[in-house]
Amino acid sequence: MKARTIATAAILLGAETTRAQNCTFETISPSKDLIWCPCEDQFLCARLDVPLDYKNPELARASVPLLKLPATPDSPDGPYRGAVLVNPGGPGVSGLDLVREGGALLRAWIGSNYDIVGFDPRGVGLGEPRLNCSTNTTTLQTRDEEPHRLVDDFYQRYIDFSADLGRRCEARAGGETGAGRYMTTAVTARDMLSFVDAFASSADGGRVVEGGGNASVLNYYGISYGTFLGQTFASMFPGRVGRVALDGVVSPEGYQANGTFPGVTHLDGVLGAFFVYCHAAGPEACAYYTGETAMDIFERWRASFARLDARGAEAEGWANASEIASALLTFKVGMLTAATGPVVSFPAMAEALVGLEAALAGGELAAWTAGLNAAIGDPGVEGRVNPEQSLGVLCSDQGNRLFGTTLEGLRPFVEQVEGQSVVGETWVQQILGCSGWSIRGREVFEGPYGGETRADLLFVSNTFDPTTPIENTVNNAPKFKGARRLTIEGLGHTASATLNQCALAVVKSYFQGTMCGRDIYCPLEAGPFNVLLNGSIQENLVAAGLADISSLYK
Repeated sequence: MKARTIATAAILLGAETTRAQNCTFETISPSKDLIWCPCEDQFLCARLDVPLDYKNPELARASVPLLKLPATPDSPDGPYRGAVLVNPGGPGVSGLDLVREGGALLRAWIGSNYDIVGFDPRGVGLGEPRLNCSTNTTTLQTRDEEPHRLVDDFYQRYIDFSADLGRRCEARAGGETGAGRYMTTAVTARDMLSFVDAFASSADGGRVVEGGGNASVLNYYGISYGTFLGQTFASMFPGRVGRVALDGVVSPEGYQANGTFPGVTHLDGVLGAFFVYCHAAGPEACAYYTGETAMDIFERWRASFARLDARGAEAEGWANASEIASALLTFKVGMLTAATGPVVSFPAMAEALVGLEAALAGGELAAWTAGLNAAIGDPGVEGRVNPEQSLGVLCSDQGNRLFGTTLEGLRPFVEQVEGQSVVGETWVQQILGCSGWSIRGREVFEGPYGGETRADLLFVSNTFDPTTPIENTVNNAPKFKGARRLTIEGLGHTASATLNQCALAVVKSYFQGTMCGRDIYCPLEAGPFNVLLNGSIQENLVAAGLADISSLYK
């Protein structure tokens, strides 16, 4: 009791210091120990000092920025259990932002008796050295004036953009001490191990040991690409695995082959579910409702889609061909965006589709395109923020195998995703960028993936995830001895997109050490438009005749 009181007092004292003297990442000196200082309201910040090159530790140093949402004193979830590292996916996305913006949700999924810790991977965000080589180019300014088009011209412009970006990054950050060579997932996995070692030797690590826990293992929640990072860590350091949950599972072999496989195999199923849910919701809830069946709503959608014939318009020299092509790209990216979070996005998607009909009828297509772009973000190369930070990870992880590949050489990848979904080609942009990335990673882990880990991993998948299909869990979980599976009957990318309360409870029970069973199924709960369907999503799609909308569209 006394030790608990002292620990609580220390946390409260830290809270008072937060109000008095905050630090910033710019003022923090990197340290090999975890030295936390109050920052950003309820958070604590630190910079972990690590070798730039783990194969040559004397070469130079790097620093990993860390943002911690501390465990709640006297948590209702039980005694303090240590820290959980989190990764939001990407690759090339800030983990600091994940905790800053989603810390409360993460705490609900994991438990308030854990510290929730986000970090920026190598070369990303506030990490040092940071990869930044995409600003102030004439090429970008010129392309900003051109329309975004979903024809070969669009793909070629992206390839050209990436070649230019790759040359600049090679010049700025491709040297022995530049960021570019040390951005692979394997290096980030080693940084995670460095964090675990530093935590184990800290006072917080001592609290875990005093409570009967193990402070020398990784607790981790990885989302999307973060599941590849988690599988990499577990394969490289199986004896250092604690509670590791992988949500929205990426296939390691597929990711390293071309970044897309098996990709969007269930994207059309999610889009088909829009028509099912819209019909079930009725005209008062769904603005796009029409007719008497879900198929009637699909036919309404197909009619608008058919009018956005970019290739036909270009071939026939229509005056508004560029306008149509730009609208088609925005339309497809908008559909993909909505499919990642249908519970929240499908109502807005219904409104956007009504707006598209009006724009087509009134000749206001450009205005509709601009409005949707403002909502979902610029779908062209110009709209990407620091694309080099994503490419620096992805292309290095693939061993630069696509460097120098032309559009014709990349066409099989484009056709692969085009064949998987009516909007599938929007998923191929990132892999096109690897055609221009020449910086080779210092350390690339290529497997084998799997093994006997110290603790059981948890693989989490939705039945209809548009970008990380459930087959990735089916194929990869068995590679890790004793791995557990959670299958969620639901739509969207990762468990959080479903808002499934059963899933939340299961994930939390896993982190709290009370999970029962090795293969758990969470049934369908209320989805888009707050509709609860009878039966599974697949059963509803089949009943509506919408199980394969690609075949219906052709």
